Amino acid sequence: MIIDKNTIKDEILAIKNGNVVQGLRIGIPSIDEFYRLKLNGSLDIYAGHAGVGKTSFCLYLMTLFAQKYDLKFIIWSSENTPGSIAQKIIEYKMGKPIDTSSEDDIEQVIDWTDHHFKILKVEEVCTYKDVLTQILGIHNALPSAAAFIDPYNSLAKPKEEMKAYGSHELDYMIASEMRLFAEKHKITLMVSMHGVTESSRKVHPITHPMAGFPMPLSYSQVEGGVKWANRCSNFFVCHRYFQSKDSWNVMELHVLKVKEYVTGGRPTSLDDPIRLKMLPNNVGYEFGGVNLMHEQKTPKTVLF
Repeated sequence: MIIDKNTIKDEILAIKNGNVVQGLRIGIPSIDEFYRLKLNGSLDIYAGHAGVGKTSFCLYLMTLFAQKYDLKFIIWSSENTPGSIAQKIIEYKMGKPIDTSSEDDIEQVIDWTDHHFKILKVEEVCTYKDVLTQILGIHNALPSAAAFIDPYNSLAKPKEEMKAYGSHELDYMIASEMRLFAEKHKITLMVSMHGVTESSRKVHPITHPMAGFPMPLSYSQVEGGVKWANRCSNFFVCHRYFQSKDSWNVMELHVLKVKEYVTGGRPTSLDDPIRLKMLPNNVGYEFGGVNLMHEQKTPKTVLF
């Protein structure tokens, strides 16, 4: 279908006059300059090595945006139980562990969590088609801002399609179908990905401050390779030096691709990602001493 001239004109004038809908901000300029949550049909990749905490970090981002903008999310996670997912959301929302919280506080936040999150119970191996069908069923009944698929590596590839296309072409097709699904149904897909085996062998050189530690993932080191960067709307890498004595509690968010600059965000510098410090007991993150969830200065711990 050929796009009408007037449609193009409207879009160009919207850009000129600053009427383009912006991606959602966290509220801290140093973060918002690079990272935005884009709604209404974005395919976003969140990649990271095993063990860095990318699932819990993505849950934190969703909880943060749910609180700030009253958004609803769908979660499909094959590597975490619904109970453990709900626990993290509840602790992030309260800003404290459940074992130090009152039952009344927990009950209130459970109601909030149930209102903003629909967590799917994964009882069998699923293909990408199975997952998208489940997401669409919930989205049609309860319109949601985004759905989290965690991780892509755990999805089975349909045997007939594998025979017809081969693994390489099938990954391209799945990426394209996910993007078209997001655009058609006006829902953002947040897809987490592990790195391939070779990626864990890539360590910082001896001249680097983190010499010997695994390097953050690149485009080509995720399952399926660089094709996902080609097809996605935004590509993020979560990285944490969890074996470091000094930096184990710092989550780095590397922004590698932003498709639409006009709606906000841009890639971070190679050596200067967004660095968020984990709060004690892993109940949230702070940036520059500011607790993102509760928008207050985090009190300093004084050791005697």
